[in-house]
Amino acid sequence: MTKPKVYVSRIIADEGLNLLRESCELHVWQEKNLMPRDVQLKLFADCSGLLTTTNIKVDAQLLEACPAVKAVSNQAVGYDNIDINACTAAGVPVGNTPDVLTETTADLAFALLLAAARRLAEMVEWIKQDRWTPERGMLENLGTDVHHATLGIIGLGRIGREVARRAAGFNMTILYHDLIRDPQAEQAFGARYVDKETLLSQSDFVSLHLPLSAETLHYIGPNELKLMKPSAMLINSARGQIVDQPALLDALQNGRIAGAGLDVTDPEPMRHDNPLLALPQVTVLPHIGSATRKTRARMAQRAAQNLINALNGRPMISCVNPEAFGKGRSASLCK
Repeated sequence: MTKPKVYVSRIIADEGLNLLRESCELHVWQEKNLMPRDVQLKLFADCSGLLTTTNIKVDAQLLEACPAVKAVSNQAVGYDNIDINACTAAGVPVGNTPDVLTETTADLAFALLLAAARRLAEMVEWIKQDRWTPERGMLENLGTDVHHATLGIIGLGRIGREVARRAAGFNMTILYHDLIRDPQAEQAFGARYVDKETLLSQSDFVSLHLPLSAETLHYIGPNELKLMKPSAMLINSARGQIVDQPALLDALQNGRIAGAGLDVTDPEPMRHDNPLLALPQVTVLPHIGSATRKTRARMAQRAAQNLINALNGRPMISCVNPEAFGKGRSASLCK
């Protein structure tokens, strides 16, 4: 029996590649540079399955150029790089990798909160600049307490809930805003559901955990930043485009908020001369929320298994559009 041909758009952990090798004709983009669009359209043309990362845009153009594609597996929780409507219309199921990175990403989000509060990145640079002297005053290098502060979580999904769990351990007051209430989180963590405006105006830290969509693009803009306390800090470990970055820069430069911790930016990657990096009260990381050895291995395994399942006529473990499975292009997989 001929093995289905699959293409992996970047080098991923061996735990995922080894799974694919067992049941697929595997092709992997080996270059350090990202695959150019014209190369994608050529190399994917005769593939049955694609394992993508967020740099690959799966849209109507790609699907038209690659008529053999019957399933796509995205190694990420978010799938804003994929046109789900186009995939569903073509009968192409799309997998993602929730759950396996939840706690790791929550760890990073809370670490970023702590780093911003206690000015860790700024203090590291301070020492490198040989500014640590015996004359250091008692009112220098002061940070912000995290314990017993108020944390506002926007988006109480899997990751947001785990951030709330960590915040409870710091005896923080937890506010949250989402489309629906979460009575379990309210009971478990003492979280209180409030509207967006109340959360922004009362929180000492605001942590974002929203997917990127047309509705959440620039969800935090000039008006939202004006509602925040001058002493408050914004933490974003979700997607860079959720925050209007020029508005954030303006708010920080003019003291309307006290600081920011960003694991995601707009655009990515952020270049060294970005004006946000010149501000000592800003901590920026290179989108490393899920970047631990164990978690990236588990993500690769989940992404590979999603693709293997689909190509063998079985439901994906995590599927964004299960209604597409068994229809259109994927109909032949279920026979």
